[in-house]
Amino acid sequence: MAVAGLLMAEFVSLPPASAATSVVGLWHLDEPPGAATMVDSSGLGHDGTISPDVVLGVPGVSGTGYEFTGSNPIVRVPDPSGTLNPGPSPLTISVYLKVPATLTAGDYNVVQKGQATATGGAYKLEIFGKTTSTKFGYPSCAFNSPGAKQRVYGPRAINDGAWHLVQCHLTADKVYATVDSASGKALNRTVGSIANTVDLTLGGKPNNTHYFNGIADELSISIG
Repeated sequence: MAVAGLLMAEFVSLPPASAATSVVGLWHLDEPPGAATMVDSSGLGHDGTISPDVVLGVPGVSGTGYEFTGSNPIVRVPDPSGTLNPGPSPLTISVYLKVPATLTAGDYNVVQKGQATATGGAYKLEIFGKTTSTKFGYPSCAFNSPGAKQRVYGPRAINDGAWHLVQCHLTADKVYATVDSASGKALNRTVGSIANTVDLTLGGKPNNTHYFNGIADELSISIG
């Protein structure tokens, strides 16, 4: 039986959270207009610098959220201690997103740490923006380690102007993406260790390109 345009065989059961899982970054995105710092509530001090083009105080799923618009809408989170790097461990990226139904062709990076061609690998969540693809508007999760690259998609497009919980999952043996807890097709994990010295970015690529178009709220990064 088909569900949301995909076969049930493409869905996987979500594993229970491990007792060893640690939230290494938790950002509620509740800062008021004019704020320059995105506060990390994990207790690890991963505060971010908010560019003036990020619109704060817009309605979110809990309190307020950030809207990404203008010419340079990005938040940068330094990671001098490397605690936002999963290394060989499991990783989960979790964020609520509201993507407009008017989305046009482009590159829309939501969360990223590192770049695919850089030493140490990378991980990212983006909204796939190739209009000629059947995956247009789908959330896409990419994981890169030296010698291995994997990309997975959520089960459906989210460019509908509604809020969705989007998650990227890199487990001990699987890689998959979920939308509102429904999973897209999973792959067996081939990615190795991911550890780089690049800032975590929200709303765009570290080199100030591929800006996200939409609203984000309640972002977290978990390792383990």
